[in-house]
Amino acid sequence: MPSLVLKIMGSAIFLLSLSTSASWASTSTVFHQEYSRNGKLSDLPDLRQYPSGTQRKKAFLNAVVPIIDQQNRQIHAEREWLSKRRSSKNWNSQDLARVRQICDRYKVDCASNPDNINWDMLLKRVDIIPTHLVATQAATESGWGTSKLARTNKNIFGLRCGSKNCNSKSGAVQGYSTYSSINESVTAYMINMNTHSAYNTLRESRANLRSNGDTVTADHLINKLHGYSRLGSNYSNYLRKMLDSNHSLIRQAIDTASDES
Repeated sequence: MPSLVLKIMGSAIFLLSLSTSASWASTSTVFHQEYSRNGKLSDLPDLRQYPSGTQRKKAFLNAVVPIIDQQNRQIHAEREWLSKRRSSKNWNSQDLARVRQICDRYKVDCASNPDNINWDMLLKRVDIIPTHLVATQAATESGWGTSKLARTNKNIFGLRCGSKNCNSKSGAVQGYSTYSSINESVTAYMINMNTHSAYNTLRESRANLRSNGDTVTADHLINKLHGYSRLGSNYSNYLRKMLDSNHSLIRQAIDTASDES
């Protein structure tokens, strides 16, 4: 598991602020249809070929938002299944195998007897990260998909390696994780946010929202990411500006993905 606490923000984060106030001109959805068919995105195209500003942002979001939404739907489905099975007294072998698999993925000790599982911890971890928040971080960390890390490592969140020899791909950015697809990059981000100790506060805040019957949104969680960067609260403040400036574009990408699903 790569440690995000150790990640260092590149200078590109400050350059991104130059384009956050671009107008919301409408563009076509051809890009999404070509590169994100069937919810599988193996690689990003060269987004540097798009003019900086709205066109590039739309192209990036139309590519990655369907992947984020798809993974959130899968997480939500698992959470719903766990919530229903929690109080069950009848577990067949398939159900037991499935809950153990989920426990392993989210790094929760899974007792042989489901009654002894730490269900509160498990359900705090098996939960969505709002698409607006994920998309904002992906845009920030990858320079709207134009960074070398995004292009060579397929790493759109700046996740660092947990091992010195973790990069086998020629030309990959050393010290950072390499993925086989953008899907895999999003999966790694989701798991890291839902398991790493640096984000206990985020998960507690999300769980409190759930217990109060409130909707979990990016606005609620965006200030809980101090551990993501050495910039600390300055990083959260920057993300807030990015979210506010691009909220409408992300919403458009979500609506487009929903219409085509």
